[in-house]
Formats: sequence, C-alpha cells, structure tokens
Amino acid sequence: MVQHDGAPPHKVSSVQKYNRDTFQQQVIGYGGYVEWPPRALDLDPLHFFLWGYIKQRVYATPLPTLQELRNRITDACASVPPAMLYNVQREVQPLVQMCIVAEGHNFEHDR
Repeated sequence: MVQHDGAPPHKVSSVQKYNRDTFQQQVIGYGGYVEWPPRALDLDPLHFFLWGYIKQRVYATPLPTLQELRNRITDACASVPPAMLYNVQREVQPLVQMCIVAEGHNFEHDR
C-alpha cells in the first residue's frame, strides 16, 4: 500500500480502524491507546553496533540474487564472535539498569 504523502502504511485510516476493532485497547502507537515509549538507541545494541557489523559483511560486494542476500545474512550472523556479544552485553547492562531506576523515563548518562 502506497500513500502519496509518504506516510507509512500503518497510518492509513482503514488499517488504523482494523487495528482498533481487532485489538481494542491493546493498540500501541502515536496518539493511540498506549503511547510508544521514547526511543533509546543507547539501549539497543542491534541498532548501534551489531547491525553495522552485519551490514558491513553482507554488502561488502554487490549482491547478484535474493538467495545470495539471504546466504550472506545467515553467514554474517553466524560469524559474530561470542566475545563480541559479551562486550555488547557488558556495555548495555549499566544503561539498562539506569533505565530501570528511571522507570523508563528519560535519563542522562556519561560514557
């Protein structure tokens, strides 16, 4: 589904109505029943670290086919060393604790 104003498909009124009718008070969204939580990319190692690692390996050379893309993604994920995952977890753990203390609200931290 394409909208001329560039809005994502979940903003189409028919989709919003379906979501409200189907999920009632369980809808999460902007201006919906439950507001989306603030974005906290510092708490998301997939965005700030791991995705860059994977992307670098997947797109190192042009991809000839969709199957090759799938293969490279699988291989890149399998190549992540356990020590790298441990380091990501170690870096994120204090930030998660600060988020818990702040009860999910915004907080400042120094790196």
